[in-house]
Amino acid sequence: MGAMESVRRPWTAEAAAPLVAAAADRWGLRGTPELLRLGTNASHRVGDAVVRVAPAGRDREAVERELHLARFLAARGFDAVRPLDVAAPIEVEGHWATAWAWIPHDPAGVTEGEAFGALIRGFHEVTEDYDAPLPGWGGLELIAARLAGLRRNPHFSGDELKTLEGVRRGLEERLEELSSSTPVGVVHGDAHPGNVLTEEGTGRSVLADFDLIGGGPRAWDLAPAALHPRRYGADPAWWHAVRRGYGREEDASWAVCLRVRELASAAWLFAAEDAGAPTRSAEADVRMRAFTGEPDPPVWGRH
Repeated sequence: MGAMESVRRPWTAEAAAPLVAAAADRWGLRGTPELLRLGTNASHRVGDAVVRVAPAGRDREAVERELHLARFLAARGFDAVRPLDVAAPIEVEGHWATAWAWIPHDPAGVTEGEAFGALIRGFHEVTEDYDAPLPGWGGLELIAARLAGLRRNPHFSGDELKTLEGVRRGLEERLEELSSSTPVGVVHGDAHPGNVLTEEGTGRSVLADFDLIGGGPRAWDLAPAALHPRRYGADPAWWHAVRRGYGREEDASWAVCLRVRELASAAWLFAAEDAGAPTRSAEADVRMRAFTGEPDPPVWGRH
């Protein structure tokens, strides 16, 4: 990834559609683009393919890193999304685009907990000898960049930013203390439920979206699942099943990585708040309350 993204500019369907159509046309893909997700990338289904367009500013090296890992996983027979056998990435109006095989699945579905955990463990095991260059996991650095960007947003007070930065520094210090005992390796970086698909017809679990791969604490890949009952109202039994499926003993880094993920998820939303709007969003208020001393803030909305 290039410079850390301090202000996040969310995709709009109107901006993404012509880029997806142009990329699909260059690859000769047939079908009407169907929007799947507008997140960091704009993802659309086109026939039996998925076209993903990266945000402006994401460099080619980062996109090629995703493709390289995906091809490694395919060669090892690991259940992950497969890049199509086309020239990729291609540049479309300053954005890098990639093409992937479509996995039929229920976009609103959540993979069963034990299967989810087993897939994450399998990913950690299959990548133990992956030796291509990778960046650091970057979670704390990205949070720092996004918090710095909030100084230009009048909807966030100096006291709030001081509180958030204090949380970030404390987590950084704690991970440094644990560095000699924390299991590390290749991490997916964003293993939330939306990136683990259950294929229709076969029931197999499939790992998707390698934007944030890096080297770091293995617990970072369990933190998104742990956050769902903690902040998004999911059944805690699902998280317990994830832990059983992962099958490795919890260590002190798990709780720290969970808190990092919590802060990262809040900073992700804060970075997209419009400084020119009359007020910040109600969701930003809800997420801020998780860091300002409220013991049981409301359930977060899903974005």
